[in-house]
Amino acid sequence: MSFNIGVTSLLSNQAALQVVGHNIANANTPGFSRQTVSLQQVPGQQFGIGYFGRGVQVAGVERAFNQFLTREANITAAASEASKLRYQRLQALEALFPMGAAGLGQQLNGFLNSWADALASPTNQTARAVVLTGADDLARRLNGSAEQLEQLRTTTRAQLDASLAQINQLSAGVAQMNQRIVDGFAAGVPPNDLLDQRDRLLADLNRIIQVHTLEADDRSMTVFVGGSMPLVLGSRATALVGSESISPDGRYTVGFGNAATVLNDDLIGGGTLRGALTFFNDDVAGVSNQLGRLALATLELTNRQHRQGLDLNGQEGQDFFRPLAASYWTQAVVPVVNTVTPPTALNVSVGMDPAADAPTQFRASDYRVTFTGAGAGNLTRISDGFSVSFAAPTTDLTLDGLRFGGLASGAAGTEVLLRPFRGVAAAMAVNLSAPSQLALSSPVVVAAAAGNSGNAQVEALYRPTGQMPPFADVPATITFVAGGYTINGGPTQAFVSGQAIVGSGFSLTLRGAPAVGDTFNVREPLPTENLRQNAGNGQALLALRDLATIDGFMLSDGYIPVFSAVAAGLQRAQTDSEFHTRLALNAESARANQAGVNLDEEAARLLQFQQAYQASARYLQSMQSIFDTLLASFGR
Repeated sequence: MSFNIGVTSLLSNQAALQVVGHNIANANTPGFSRQTVSLQQVPGQQFGIGYFGRGVQVAGVERAFNQFLTREANITAAASEASKLRYQRLQALEALFPMGAAGLGQQLNGFLNSWADALASPTNQTARAVVLTGADDLARRLNGSAEQLEQLRTTTRAQLDASLAQINQLSAGVAQMNQRIVDGFAAGVPPNDLLDQRDRLLADLNRIIQVHTLEADDRSMTVFVGGSMPLVLGSRATALVGSESISPDGRYTVGFGNAATVLNDDLIGGGTLRGALTFFNDDVAGVSNQLGRLALATLELTNRQHRQGLDLNGQEGQDFFRPLAASYWTQAVVPVVNTVTPPTALNVSVGMDPAADAPTQFRASDYRVTFTGAGAGNLTRISDGFSVSFAAPTTDLTLDGLRFGGLASGAAGTEVLLRPFRGVAAAMAVNLSAPSQLALSSPVVVAAAAGNSGNAQVEALYRPTGQMPPFADVPATITFVAGGYTINGGPTQAFVSGQAIVGSGFSLTLRGAPAVGDTFNVREPLPTENLRQNAGNGQALLALRDLATIDGFMLSDGYIPVFSAVAAGLQRAQTDSEFHTRLALNAESARANQAGVNLDEEAARLLQFQQAYQASARYLQSMQSIFDTLLASFGR
């Protein structure tokens, strides 16, 4: 029995030294959990005078693991990775919109202000060329921003696909590890290192997509994503699939097993996948729409007013910027897959509302048409969910400065996505080729009656955008009466100095105080009149600079919503990133303190078990010496 005590002590302390050495060797191994030997006494044996101990034995090797601390570390790490990736992506997005001379605001204002120089000298070719140069610089800046946005979108899409590939690889690894762990426990021995490897895979998985786990009775781990979808069940893993063609809002979606079984974005609570999804679906798409809205408003307002004037050769003005081709509006209509009506059977369209104020009504959003019946359904603004219903025989609707047509062509269950702004910035280009083509002149002239006694002076005269012939009020006689003025003897209207007097075919602004009886005559010019020095339409083009256009901002400040969208998102992302990073560090520190290897502690344990091992060996030597003495005594 004494020899048994020595042997068990020697073997147990040797096992303890081996575990300490294993801990020291893996002190820097990611995911490794500290292991300890659990020792227990061998039950004693009864003799006449009492029970005598029989030594020690190894009950098992346990790992330092706390499921609650590990779960907290994984959840906070998932949130941290999501916020950090989005913050990094938004920093790259912010770099596309610098301030100062290289910024979009400088280019926009440079173009809008260039009309002032042309007004000062309407026939000066150099001043006219400056307008075209400013417009070309603006168009190129918009083109460049759109191209860089598309590159950022492409790289983010590639990152999303890569994240899904990593998720599928890691989940397959967890499934394989499940089988090995089940086999290990079936043999009656806890496979600690395999458990550590599985926990490491789960931690890596959480950094890409937040998962929830549930351990089964056989010690396999079921892994859930998107709330309750079993990504790993026993030894079987289900792949995740990405798609841009399933969502009726045109968003990148993650499918469970196939593209059609879409996981709810809100239930993908964290990980780099969540950060990339938010950036791709919300941030990049939102800024693209903001930039496209600014480009389309500038294009439409300038073109509509420019067409109302006359160029240096007396010809009617052309479109200043190249108008969007019919193919652009066709490509802006995207039928959603897995809906009833085939794309070839749809006639849904989107285009510009011809109303004069349409360009000032734009909202930075995509739109969705959902058919609930034949020729009936809802038109929804995706950005805020505002919806307008329609029913047969309605075929067209106007909303936010846009006209939506072909609404009678869809069957119940059909959905169509419309993206009117996404590609405008990339398509922006100057349409004119020569300075002489600038239509600065007004097609109407005004003359004050010789007998006028007031001091009212003509400040501006032009034909407003959106007015089409025939012009009922040209020629027009504007007569000032008590309480205001009349146009061609019509009803009396109030007069405010500096406020436009608008009739069919003209907009006249007078500054000063006219007297009762004063008259001003508006008419089309005579063939013999020289309009080269007339810059009335140029005044209207310059006035666009101060027109409330983008969310109440003047056109010259139309870049502010673009910058604001980027800056606001960046600030929120920075705050979220810093907050969640601190939480993740604290949670991981708490987990590491519980499960990690402390080399100082291991050194102390090494000394402890080394001394115990040596004492056990010395004990065996003593027993051997006693046994030898007994043998020698009996041998004499």
